[in-house]
Amino acid sequence: MSGVKGRTVSKHRLALVASTVCLAIASCSETVAPPAATPTPSTSTPKTTTSSAPSPPPVTGPLEKDWKSYGGTAYFGCPDKFSLSKSALEDIRPKVFDTKTGQYVAPGIPTVPAGENLTGGMCALTGTADDMRVVYVVTTVKPAHAPEPEVSKATAYAFDLKTSQPLVTKELQPPTPDLKLTAANEWELAATASGVAWVNAFTDGHSAASPPRTVILSGADLSMMWNDPQPGRVWQDVLSFQRNTDVSKTSGAELRRPSGEAIYQDNDIWTVDGELSDGPDKLVKITHWDSYSPPVVSTMFYDLNAKSIIKIGDSDRVSGGGVAATLSDGKLFVDGRNSDNSQFGFGVWNLRTQHWDLLKTRDDAKKMSISKLAFFEDHLYITNVGNTFAVIALPATDAVSTSWSVRPFARISGWTLICRGENAAALNGDCEDIVMVQDQDGHFPGPWF
Repeated sequence: MSGVKGRTVSKHRLALVASTVCLAIASCSETVAPPAATPTPSTSTPKTTTSSAPSPPPVTGPLEKDWKSYGGTAYFGCPDKFSLSKSALEDIRPKVFDTKTGQYVAPGIPTVPAGENLTGGMCALTGTADDMRVVYVVTTVKPAHAPEPEVSKATAYAFDLKTSQPLVTKELQPPTPDLKLTAANEWELAATASGVAWVNAFTDGHSAASPPRTVILSGADLSMMWNDPQPGRVWQDVLSFQRNTDVSKTSGAELRRPSGEAIYQDNDIWTVDGELSDGPDKLVKITHWDSYSPPVVSTMFYDLNAKSIIKIGDSDRVSGGGVAATLSDGKLFVDGRNSDNSQFGFGVWNLRTQHWDLLKTRDDAKKMSISKLAFFEDHLYITNVGNTFAVIALPATDAVSTSWSVRPFARISGWTLICRGENAAALNGDCEDIVMVQDQDGHFPGPWF
């Protein structure tokens, strides 16, 4: 479901802050062999004592570069865009992280029926942590045998994580006789809490945008739960569709829950940028366009739980588009420094107290020679121009470290994702690798930098 840094000594007394989560998380990891849970090696010299010290927290091996998060866990090996290949099922090998054991589970793989040839496939997760499922959509062709012509078809398979055989197998047919399948290389499959979203599914053959373009397949029985005439953008807890009630406008969007419930529509939405999710908090980041003269662009955050736009300070929006945002532990970090039309600096808005835990104006931000900011659980990670660093632990504003070798940036159930090695000169600010560290006593045990 898409996807993170700082420092000063007392003379720097800055207090800066975070950027977009893990610098586009998925792109900062290196490809490695499938990770296995391994203990963190101890670097301290053991001392003689009458009681044994607690063992270091478990740490996974590095995540694969195509990893994603869903349902409180992480997984990889599941392409969300259709893979047009006769060997697709050899390449699609999902591995789902079991947060209880610290090991990866490999779901079963579909078997192509006798007499048919595989032409491609894709997959996505759905369900809950206690009943996780992987859904595959696979295409095959049955060669022509006179007088029978060649027959192509699409089939969906649902597997759980406990057995190697599919729970459900279903050939995917157009919902009405006037529709047909679109070209498979246009398909996308995305994980949602209600079922998998199949995007660019059907066409009437007359228009590239003919509906339905998004179909939700139930993870339970692979039935078509609901559909939408537009190709949607999909996240775990929300889908967005281009929609307006004013024919004179080209802007406008509607939000729908994975259940199909329409929850919000605004004709002045320019883009729906993504879901921010952490624990119970789930926000949707929206770029809004007010057609004044001149037009005014702003960023808004929609609360999926309250079903309303949140207020930040005395307004329901932040100046500018292209604003970076991170959600962590009930705090929303907003960074407008790199937006060319924002008058906002950066700050940490506390969703619980409805106050700023940190706020820097645009003018203040311009005086600070910062190249990158990141935020996680009250820690601000600052990269200054010239590659000097600071870590700030709010609410204090003095640096607690002049650099970091590990930086936590996101959480799943009982584990924290860690970016390692990004300050190495050769990496240009990318993560050398990403690992997961298990909680101790319900909390991330560190190290924080």
